[in-house]
Amino acid sequence: MTMVRSRARHDPHTEPAAEALRLVKVTKSYGTADSAVTALDGVTLSLARGTFTAVMGPSGSGKSTLLQCAAGLERPDSGIVRVDGTELTRFRRGRVGFVFQQYNLLETLTVAQNTVLPLKLAGRRVDRRRVTETLTAVGLGDRLGHRPDQLSGGQRQKAAIARALVAEPRVIFADEPTGALDTRSARDVLALLREAVRTHGRTVVMVTHDPVAASWADSVLFLADGRLAGRMDAPAADAVADRLAHLGDDAPVGV
Repeated sequence: MTMVRSRARHDPHTEPAAEALRLVKVTKSYGTADSAVTALDGVTLSLARGTFTAVMGPSGSGKSTLLQCAAGLERPDSGIVRVDGTELTRFRRGRVGFVFQQYNLLETLTVAQNTVLPLKLAGRRVDRRRVTETLTAVGLGDRLGHRPDQLSGGQRQKAAIARALVAEPRVIFADEPTGALDTRSARDVLALLREAVRTHGRTVVMVTHDPVAASWADSVLFLADGRLAGRMDAPAADAVADRLAHLGDDAPVGV
């Protein structure tokens, strides 16, 4: 898809921000014995608060596994995951939010009910005013009583973003959030994720296959064979595409 965007870049000359996400020697394999496949091979990385990072790599490179382990959806075989300085466990998943390609909205619930569901499941107080403000901010202020089948794909993804934002997470993980959207809807969703960073100080980590979507981020991490294979700051779509095309030419390096 082709998207035009204009935004301010992260200033590399400012003082380093506090750490939002840290992985230390994280490994993850699937299968057993001779059939085992290593998805992550000792990945170590650090992301600052208030940054937008895209994760890219060829199919099977480990990018989705990286996201799932970092978000606490899967437990790594070894290594440490810290969010906002605290080791991530199932008791601390309120620190993270999720946005998925297929939205993961419950069809029997309204937009407003879907948005507050994580709060209710966590036993947290629901601030109805904040819910309305959040849904209005993502452009769904007039859709609170609608069900998902009454929304477009872009509107469903906006509802998923509102659901992540209303819980005030430290880090928002997005797995191919624009993969099922048309160009205009994709641009709207990327703008909302960027706004979560710029205005609300969230940290966004987004897996994507699209160099144009990645160009909205402050930086891109590249994976190959379960290891970090490079980093690009202030990414441009054509430079990202070229790096992906030559990803196998270089040995993975630390980031």
